Amino acid sequence: MARPNEGEEEPGALLRAVAQGDASALRRFYEACVDALYTFVFYRVGKDPALAEDVVQETFLAAMQRHGDFDADRGTLRGWVCQLSRNVIRSHLKAHRRHAEIDMWDRVDHKLVTAFERMEREALADDVLEQREVQDLVHMAMGHLADHHRRLLERKYLEDATLADLSVELGVSEDAVKSMLARARRAFREAFQTLGRSLSEAES
Repeated sequence: MARPNEGEEEPGALLRAVAQGDASALRRFYEACVDALYTFVFYRVGKDPALAEDVVQETFLAAMQRHGDFDADRGTLRGWVCQLSRNVIRSHLKAHRRHAEIDMWDRVDHKLVTAFERMEREALADDVLEQREVQDLVHMAMGHLADHHRRLLERKYLEDATLADLSVELGVSEDAVKSMLARARRAFREAFQTLGRSLSEAES
C-alpha cells in the first residue's frame, strides 16, 4: 500500500481539493507530478518537447476529471498520472501517424513489466540499469527521484563516472559514495517498481 511519508500531503485529499477548485491545491498537485510526468512522456513521444508539453497538459486535465479513480492502495500519485498519460500519448501518436512508435512502446512496456517482476524477486542488478534497450525506462524512473539521487545515478550509470570521480566531485570518501549510491539505487528501485506496477495492472 502506498502511503505518504511524514509531512507529505495525502494524495486523495489533494485531488479532492483540486476537484473543488482549490487553486493552491492545483499548484501543489502540478508541482508534485510535473517533472516525473514530463520525463515519462518525453521519451515516449520521440523526445519531441512541444508534443510532450501538449500531452502533459492534457494528462493533467484528465487527472482532474478522473480524480475519483485514484487509489492509493494501488500506487503513488505520480505513478497514476503517468499511467493516465499512456492513452493520451497513444492518441497523439496516432494523430501524427506514428504507429511504429506505439508498437515499440508496447514492446518496451512489456520489458518494463518483466524487469519489474524480476525486481520483486531479487535486488536491483547493474545489468537492469546498463541494458541499452531499457535506458529510456531508466530515464523515466529517474524523473520520480529527488535531484541528488537522480544526478548521482546519471553520473554513475549513464555517464560512466567512476567511484574515484564521484569521490572527488562530492568531496567524500569512496566508501561514502558507495553508501550514497546504495540509497539512490533503492530510491530508483521503488520508482521503477511504481511504473512497472502501473503497467502490469493496466495489461492484466
